[in-house]
Amino acid sequence: MTRLESVKSTEDISKIIEILDRDGCIVIEDLLSAKDVERLNAELTPHFTQTPNCHGDFYGYVTKRLSSLIAKSVYCQGMAVNPVILSVMDAILLRTCSQYQLNLTQGIQIGPGEPAQIIHRDDLMFPFPHTGSEWMINCMWAIDDFTLENGATQLVPGSHKWEPTRQPEDSEIIQATMKSGSMLIYMASLLHGGGENRSQKSRTGVVMSYSLGWLRQAENQYLATPLSVARHFPERLQRLIGYFAHEPNLGSVEGQDPILLLQGKDIVNAGFEEFLSEESRVLLREYREGVRKAA
Repeated sequence: MTRLESVKSTEDISKIIEILDRDGCIVIEDLLSAKDVERLNAELTPHFTQTPNCHGDFYGYVTKRLSSLIAKSVYCQGMAVNPVILSVMDAILLRTCSQYQLNLTQGIQIGPGEPAQIIHRDDLMFPFPHTGSEWMINCMWAIDDFTLENGATQLVPGSHKWEPTRQPEDSEIIQATMKSGSMLIYMASLLHGGGENRSQKSRTGVVMSYSLGWLRQAENQYLATPLSVARHFPERLQRLIGYFAHEPNLGSVEGQDPILLLQGKDIVNAGFEEFLSEESRVLLREYREGVRKAA
């Protein structure tokens, strides 16, 4: 399987999910207009200008990585809650959790002369087996055109279903060429890597990844986005960066939903709430009723 499917942004979500489940990757065309990209560039360029190159054999030496995009870019805030993306995450990630979260945000600018990154899987950051269950999904937005020459992301379609030890043949590796404004979605279990930039210009993309709500985030969103900034976000974005309590009773503050802090509510001495699935609530209710009757 060496072909990358591309669909329009109006494609039915069920078709996108079908392709993602099968191939582990898909390009959605024209999610951002040329005007959108221009505005996004205006927000990010000053930050990229001040950002030094990375210094490592994984991230590279002629590549810039810009993090904390939710705090730095108003436009990125809207991209994070794009309805197409959230529909995809609903369909796949909610198979294994009750809420998902924004795992990281990065602007990635691959400079001329940067060699191809080692092929890898992103979900190795979660060091225990979960074959057949997707825990994280990446969304790479093309700010520039992604071409064969300027470092378009390398992918191995179908490798999300491989045994962990299987390595790809050169013929199985493709590049995700796409126009500016398009977006590549790929499973974190899929083998991939940044491509070699053989051009004379940098290639810029923005990656946002989403993970199960009971996992630790790669980017510490609570520090990346100051509380004073997060207070002004729409509630959907607040919850996406991590202000929620996951079932069962994971991530509360003073026994309350942390979203209440952003809403200015006084949660001290408010008493503990239970964050449980309906199935758990029924079992507990039946248990207590049985205890009461036996007394």
